[in-house]
Amino acid sequence: MSKIGKTVVSSAASAVLAGTAMFGLFAAPAQAAEADASSQIGIASSDDGACNAKKTVGNARNKGDIFHSYAKTTVFKHNHVGIYHTTKTIVEAPGSGQKSRSVTASTLKKCGPIYKMYVDVTQSTRNKAADHAYNKFRDMPYDTNFADNKDNSNGKLNCSELVWKAYKHGAKVDLDSNGGPGVYPDNIKDHDRTKVYATIK
Repeated sequence: MSKIGKTVVSSAASAVLAGTAMFGLFAAPAQAAEADASSQIGIASSDDGACNAKKTVGNARNKGDIFHSYAKTTVFKHNHVGIYHTTKTIVEAPGSGQKSRSVTASTLKKCGPIYKMYVDVTQSTRNKAADHAYNKFRDMPYDTNFADNKDNSNGKLNCSELVWKAYKHGAKVDLDSNGGPGVYPDNIKDHDRTKVYATIK
């Protein structure tokens, strides 16, 4: 091959490599986002890095009330929920790598806005849900499966799963607003039986 031919072939090869590298630069963020999207579901009730200054959740009006707070990861805004066992204590699944727990409402801090809600049922029904959460759902590992968290029985819980199952199993009240196989914090907040009575921004 002549010197000119070799130069043309070399230039063409360089162009192909450069094009491939450029494609990689454009494709990598999409692939990274795709990977992040699948990995973020597993920590959907963790609120790490969601805000600069967290607010105190505080006490509720009723036993069995629910709080809903802002929470996000680097990719998704997914939010968070917990249930009041008493007006001064909350049961929640705080996030990946942590066990579900009971915590004093006056010491719990979350990202705002925080919505406090009552469930539009009798107080005895709320009491059943609250007691079920406290008696059955503390000290359980975090559930990374949100896709069908309503039906699984793997001995783990995520935040919305805990609240939904407390009402569904403890009081026969279904708080999933869209009826899908997975229940998320916003599904509970958007249900027509959950009524916001206080907002902390």
